[in-house]
Amino acid sequence: MKKIVLATSMSGLGGTENATFRLGRLLRQYGHPVVLASSNGPLIERARGLGINWYDIDFYSGGKTGYLKSMWAFAKMLKHEQPDIIHCQMARIVPACAIAAKLASPKTKVFYHARGLHAETYPKITSLFSKLGVNIIANCKTERDKIIRYGFPANRITYTYNALHKVESVPEKTVKDYVVLGTLSRLDKHRAVHLMLDIFKTLTSERNLPVKLLVAGNGEEADNLKTQAGRLGIADKVTFLGGIHDLTAFFREVDILVSTPFFQGDYGAGVGNNVLEAALYNTPVVTYNMSGVSEIVVSGETGYCIPTGDSHAFVEAVEALVLNPDLRVEMGNALHNRVVSLCSDEEIYRTTMAAYKMENNR
Repeated sequence: MKKIVLATSMSGLGGTENATFRLGRLLRQYGHPVVLASSNGPLIERARGLGINWYDIDFYSGGKTGYLKSMWAFAKMLKHEQPDIIHCQMARIVPACAIAAKLASPKTKVFYHARGLHAETYPKITSLFSKLGVNIIANCKTERDKIIRYGFPANRITYTYNALHKVESVPEKTVKDYVVLGTLSRLDKHRAVHLMLDIFKTLTSERNLPVKLLVAGNGEEADNLKTQAGRLGIADKVTFLGGIHDLTAFFREVDILVSTPFFQGDYGAGVGNNVLEAALYNTPVVTYNMSGVSEIVVSGETGYCIPTGDSHAFVEAVEALVLNPDLRVEMGNALHNRVVSLCSDEEIYRTTMAAYKMENNR
């Protein structure tokens, strides 16, 4: 069994934190010793409950001095643990982890899990990580191909989708005389829930559809979104849930997941945990196309993947699903089957283990 260090920030409940937790759970399920080196956060106790050994190492506080202190603490941890693999979940910590490994555990292989960067960062990252001897695991095929395009050696990068949330049972949707749309994401400018509020206004005021909207997530745009809902006159039909832990309860109420991310050029990566989670609960998805989402949401088959910014097409897609409950069931089941096939525990474990076998030429 390989001993694996997962290095990241665990300060919140975002996509990276959840993906890291789920990967740790999966690796433990297959018997690997797992060490988590991260900041504290809401998922830490659950991780420790799985038998994951946690070191409180926060690369994201204290500026440059804090970063150097964290690198030193990480090196001390490596000297004690002597892991086979360091699996960095965020780009910023990779140089510190790679340098610490060279000093304290030179036989340890270092990986970066690519989950998206600012477009202008890719040339710098691909050059630096290549020189540091780091291998890369992208979170979708599109992200892998993008990084290769920026010059990273193709033989030192592969991809695997995110490990999935554990679902004990898929609940029946709550029966009601209206259709519930749901967003599930961090409330920031790039996730662009404000675009969904504008679309929801059209759905209710111009199309007169019997819909309500649940907005799940926290973020810096929360207050602005609430103000916008009031200004649009839709506040009585929009509920802001904040951060949620119970996905089963959320998807019991949500009939259609809607997602309007606005990522331009090479910014952004992956499929989005929200899409994968919707699939587990047989919930159809209407989303703007970004990065690798079209690898999962095949438009017209497993949902609707709309060109970014085409609000008219988005409205048409949502309306089609609102007015046709049988289509919702059909697409929800198709999405479920596709995700279970591509992202099962067995498949994610297989592709992750295959990635760990890549040679890093250090």
